[in-house]
Amino acid sequence: MENVVRSEVFENRIRRQIRLEEIPNYMQSGARLSDDIIGTAGSVLLPRNTRIAALASSWPKAKEVLSQDGITSLPIIIEETFALQELESALKAVEKNLIPLDASLAKETTQQVDDTYDRILKGKCSKNDIVGLTDQGRTLARQIAGAPQVMFCLGQVRNWDEYTGVHSLNVALLSSFLAEKMCPDQPELAELMAVGGILHDLGKARVPQEILNKPGRLDPDEFKIMQKHSEYGVELAYSYGVTDRRILEIIKGHHERFAGGGYPGGIEGASISLEARIASVADVFDALTAKRVYKEPMTGRAALSLMMTEMSSAFDPQVMRVLLLSMGLYPPGSMVELSDGSAGVVVGIKGQDLLRPDVMLHYDSQGHRLKELQPLALSQSEDIYIVKAAEDVGKIAF
Repeated sequence: MENVVRSEVFENRIRRQIRLEEIPNYMQSGARLSDDIIGTAGSVLLPRNTRIAALASSWPKAKEVLSQDGITSLPIIIEETFALQELESALKAVEKNLIPLDASLAKETTQQVDDTYDRILKGKCSKNDIVGLTDQGRTLARQIAGAPQVMFCLGQVRNWDEYTGVHSLNVALLSSFLAEKMCPDQPELAELMAVGGILHDLGKARVPQEILNKPGRLDPDEFKIMQKHSEYGVELAYSYGVTDRRILEIIKGHHERFAGGGYPGGIEGASISLEARIASVADVFDALTAKRVYKEPMTGRAALSLMMTEMSSAFDPQVMRVLLLSMGLYPPGSMVELSDGSAGVVVGIKGQDLLRPDVMLHYDSQGHRLKELQPLALSQSEDIYIVKAAEDVGKIAF
């Protein structure tokens, strides 16, 4: 499957003040001086950007000169980059240890959604096909129940030629997760949301492909046809034996908007079922972060920012609060550098401290790559914090 990447390499720059006697340890690191080294007479003893490796042959003499001028340490930058394949390796290692979603189940679900839509188009769909999808939803819900790393799952099986299936899977995962966080005493709600997420776009099977995949803005007539997919979905689901009112409300109401103006009913606030309000947030978040024929994907942070500002009136504030707490300010999958110089991959957030997610370290505090990824809960490490992030630098497909 296709990988989605924000940049060709992740640059890891770590600033350190290193004592002169320790400088030989950095001769092979690619480190350089971050500032000019000025002597007591005002002259430049060593210019900024001097490579530490270039001092190797003359270091004893250079150290002597520096010491005579009262200089006991040097400000350096340890600068490394690692290529996309290395990032993928790091993320896959995190994925292996932390992601609760089984890859084969994810693939099976996306394929089953696409096959069912194709059967509807050909008039060959049966009740058993829909029953199979609902069973998949319940299986997904049980597998990811309560796991904060589910945010890291989104996009992991992304394939742009199978958008409907992957989008339905992601909406099921996120909807179920949000429901579990909002209503932990109602485990059946999380299961129901997973089923509703898989079925929420069922009506698109009746929308012409040229409208679904149009590379540009829909004209008014095309948009009216697209809007009908919510009602088409309810009709199809009911005709194939889906009778749970809450699932049908998800299918029908996931495009309603909290302040009104959505479709098909234009209802608002509490008139929209809680299930539909949750599905609406999940649907838009995944749509914004997905690549489509007519747009490039947004980063998770950019999508969240847009939903909380320009689009805020569309969503239930309580659902958005849970999404914010789940993502934090550093979305899962972000590469971050920490205040002690270490660096790693954000894998999730616990509690309500958005600035202190869980990280899997890829570099130690000296800038050296670790042989094995090491977990670090920033919420339990008061003296360490994030100093910069390369957000959403990559998403790896199964």
